[in-house]
Amino acid sequence: MKLGANLTGRYRVRIFRPAFDQVRKLCHTTRDCMELRRQTLKLRFWPDNYPEDERGEVVDLNWDWIRSMPSLKTGELRIDDTISGNNNLRVIFFVGDAEIKEPLPMIWVLNVFQKKRDDFTSSQIKIFKAQRQLVIERFYTNPL
Repeated sequence: MKLGANLTGRYRVRIFRPAFDQVRKLCHTTRDCMELRRQTLKLRFWPDNYPEDERGEVVDLNWDWIRSMPSLKTGELRIDDTISGNNNLRVIFFVGDAEIKEPLPMIWVLNVFQKKRDDFTSSQIKIFKAQRQLVIERFYTNPL
């Protein structure tokens, strides 16, 4: 069997370790973690706003690019559901190198948090850029 034969969507979604730690802080139960995972995996069908999943169901994919990071392929997925008492959750993601497509291109989850204001702070933007740079260096520039 070829690697990726059972994958669905256009991308693989992989969480960066610091984002995983943030998910564990936000979610109080395993059920909540799985709900957040389910919402995040909608990025497999990115960039369409209303794509259909493998069962033919319409997926609500509410996302946008981060305006403070033009041309860096970094966006935010907006989660409207309340998960573990947290509403207005944001998943910051980075679209990986388009040249590496085996078995599918990668979308990296860089950050997960509850957004309390409309715009991102300058420190948040710096953190997103640093996390993006770490992913590039670790997985694209100097892979093991």
